[in-house]
Order: sequence, then C-alpha cells, then structure tokens
Amino acid sequence: MNINSKLVTFAQEELVLTRNDIERNNINKSLCYLETMLKNKLGSDIKEFIRFGSFTRNTILPRKYDSQSDVDLMVVFNAKQQKYTPGTYRRRLSDVVSATYPNSISKKDFPVIKLELHHIMFDIVPAYCEEPFWLCNSRSYYIPSKNDSWQSTIPNDINKELSDKNQQCGNNIIRNTIRLCKYWNASAGYPFESYLMEKQIIDLSFWSNCNTYERFLKTLEDIAGDRVSVRRALEYIQRYKGNIFTLPNEQKQFEWLQKLLPGLK
Repeated sequence: MNINSKLVTFAQEELVLTRNDIERNNINKSLCYLETMLKNKLGSDIKEFIRFGSFTRNTILPRKYDSQSDVDLMVVFNAKQQKYTPGTYRRRLSDVVSATYPNSISKKDFPVIKLELHHIMFDIVPAYCEEPFWLCNSRSYYIPSKNDSWQSTIPNDINKELSDKNQQCGNNIIRNTIRLCKYWNASAGYPFESYLMEKQIIDLSFWSNCNTYERFLKTLEDIAGDRVSVRRALEYIQRYKGNIFTLPNEQKQFEWLQKLLPGLK
C-alpha cells in the first residue's frame, strides 16, 4: 500500500467519528432526545434547534484523535417580547440539562454548556434570532460573545462550499485533507481554532489531478508552513521524494509524515 492509500484509509476510517450508520444513528438519537427534553421543559421559550459545526460537515474527529471534538447544538430562544443576556439563557438550559444529566455536565465552559454522553461531547449554545424586515432577507442569528454580550453568526455558513469543492476535486480529497489537518492541529497542541482552520482550507485554491497525499502536504504548507516542525518535516518529505539524481524513498517519507500525524500506521 503506497503512502496516499494509507492516508486515504486513515482519513476515511480512523478519523471519522461516524464510521457507520449505527454510530451516526446513536448520535442523532441522543441529539433528538436532548432537543425533545429541552422543548418539553422550556416549551414556547424555544423557537428552534440548529445543528451546526463539524458534525454537519462530516469533518468531526473521534475524541481519540481530537480531545476537543464535539457535536454542536444551537438552542434558539424566542426573543420577540424580551431579549435576555446569554448568561440568563444559559442558566435556563443548564438547569434543565443538569437535572436530566446530573453527572455529565461541565459548568466551566461559559457561556456554552458541555455535555458528555457515551464518549460524545455536546456543545449546547444559547442563541436568539431576529426576523427579516423584508421577505427576501434571511434571519439574523446571535450567539454569546465575551462579557456576556451577543455577536452575529451564520449557522453552517461553510457547509455548501465544502460540499461543492469536495465534489469538484473528487475522491473526497478536500474532506480527507481537512480531517488530516485537524488531526495534525490536535497533535500540535491546537495552534489553530478548528472552525477557522476549516474555513481557511476551504478558501484555498485547489487544482485537479492531485491526490490526498499531495493535497495534505500543500495545504499544511499553506496554513502552517512557517512553523519550524512543519517546515522541517515538509522539507525532508520533499527531499525523499527524489529527483533526477536520486530515487524516491517512501519509507523515509512515511517516517517524516508520521511526525506530523503520529497516529498514522
């Protein structure tokens, strides 16, 4: 098996949280129960639920490879009559979730609520939305920012762009590359915020006739090539690819690739 095949297998089997329908169905069942429980307790205070983040893009990693991996759920409150602070909405959510899962909730992650179930972490985010002034406009959503205030957001804003570019490039190369870069990021101590890194990767220019191996190396060079450890590994990998004077050495390439992706076998 060549290096590209090993990377593809690693990205599409090891680095996928929902590797099969049973796994994905279990997460969806937990999400559905969480939504039902919150709706039953808070009733008309809740306007809607929005699932967002890497879980909806299928770029979420197992926690074995990313300790910060989580499934994001936005709980949109009705704020038509009166809008409260993020802290107020969080307390409402926390009271309900704590009563249902007394031993599974973290209270340290204001303003979101972290809930761990069966080795799956959920990030529950309070939010509110404003209806458009005109029929042609879309809703404006707001989530907590620092100092217990609000900031605007666009839920799942990069999902379609990722899907389009992944299809355009073919062979699931872009999604594979994102998973590999996210694993590198976690292994390197999270120098980049995960969502912003995904967005940066999606915004890069892509060329045809590349494979996962070449795409990963070029992408890592683009986003983190100024980091000494990354630059050194990429230089040695390139050296061992060979040239008109020397033959390629896949074993040495693979050894340096493992320094970037230590779980790669």
